[in-house]
Amino acid sequence: MIPTSTSRRSRRTVRPERADVRERVLAAGREVFAEVGYQKATLDAIAARAGFSKGAVYSNFAGKDDLFLTLLKHEVADMRAVLDAAPGDGSLADDVRLLAATVLGWARDGRAQLVFAEFRAHAAHDPALARRTAEVRAGLVESTAERLAEVVAARGGRLTVPATDAATLLLALVNGLALEHVGRADVVAEDSLVALMSGLVA
Repeated sequence: MIPTSTSRRSRRTVRPERADVRERVLAAGREVFAEVGYQKATLDAIAARAGFSKGAVYSNFAGKDDLFLTLLKHEVADMRAVLDAAPGDGSLADDVRLLAATVLGWARDGRAQLVFAEFRAHAAHDPALARRTAEVRAGLVESTAERLAEVVAARGGRLTVPATDAATLLLALVNGLALEHVGRADVVAEDSLVALMSGLVA
């Protein structure tokens, strides 16, 4: 039997959409960076984890730096999701405690923050990359500040410092505590973190 053109097409491997390739590469990049760190991660390893050749990575990203910066941009959505998760019928004090518990959870895991610290040190030696990194972080600070102000206002409170300062301090707490947790189980009590963060609202 001679296969028809229709049957020949049905046997061909369906190529994934470009957007699907991009998302799979990003997911693989997140995993590999978390497992081995920024410097040890290779595009070959990331491509293999995603199930593609390295060419698929380069068709979507300029290189490892570009891939990592794209992942950093996704952190904006991650942080907003945490702030949006605050129960609408809770008190401001409840929200602060929930946020403190979340910050401690991130710090205890620490993988994302440690990779970011590694990347930030790498970017510090490249002025152009440092500027791009700062721009991405500025977006995260702005988005976090906006949502913080909205949540606090919705609870009838106010921030005691400018919203951008509050957001920067919150992000610095996450990153700093992650570094302090390296090799240690617990470095600060949740109640202590609640007391510190409570000073940002009134």
